[in-house]
Amino acid sequence: MTHRQTYFFALIFLATVTACVVPGLATPTAPSLFAPTTDPGRLETMVAATVSAAIAETEQARPTPTLVSTSEPTQTATAEPITSGSTLTLQDDGATVFVDERAGYQITIPDGWLAVRVNEKEYYDAWNLAEAADPNIQAILLDMKAADPNIHRLRVIDTQDGHIQSDFVTDISFNLNEQRAFNSIEDLQAIANELPDAPSAFSFEVATVQTIIAPSGIQFGVIEATSSFTNTSGDLVNIYLKQIVFKVKNGSQSVVFLTVEGLKESTLPAFDSMIETIKLNP
Repeated sequence: MTHRQTYFFALIFLATVTACVVPGLATPTAPSLFAPTTDPGRLETMVAATVSAAIAETEQARPTPTLVSTSEPTQTATAEPITSGSTLTLQDDGATVFVDERAGYQITIPDGWLAVRVNEKEYYDAWNLAEAADPNIQAILLDMKAADPNIHRLRVIDTQDGHIQSDFVTDISFNLNEQRAFNSIEDLQAIANELPDAPSAFSFEVATVQTIIAPSGIQFGVIEATSSFTNTSGDLVNIYLKQIVFKVKNGSQSVVFLTVEGLKESTLPAFDSMIETIKLNP
């Protein structure tokens, strides 16, 4: 299991128990992809078979987000809600609008970022993309397959050229917690206090905890944190995390952005711009 896989499963646990997850600075060595006592040749065959099986499923489940022409104001989106209660609508400028009817909000994802929901059609389509040839992206897609779509609402993967560094893919996780409310800085601090002890391959250290009121009037909780890990080449890699929390109609929504320090300057503004597009729906 990679360090990234361990982190994703930690997100599953924490989204279920607390609300959202992250932070505690340390420099843990990333676990090897496979246990050293296992035959590498056999494992490579197993991974290849797993990937092949995932790709094969595209023949049975292949929905592509509905294409909407923004140049024709009279045209309306035809995306249909699926079992998880959300829609993805592709715009003609390459952006994707994610509407979560269950949580009651929407957000726009810009071109260059791959938006996929757990085991939905675009998830299976993603296996046929050129970007999915990268084993780091394959690891994210494989991790998603076992996730609960009622909690893990969306995964957004940075697929821009040159944005996979040190065996790390910048991505964003959207986690819904229907058991935990967010109304104040005290609620946010309670989340942050749990982060250093979170079960994760990354030991995060919380740097800042604050609440802000966006121009839209939405109150956002903001947690920033840092960590590091040693990649397969033996290099120490610094990680930056930014977690946004906001109140939705049935609990709290967490949006967790994770990148390496070397890409923070280029990817963080894009993430902040995405957050600015959030609109609460009735």
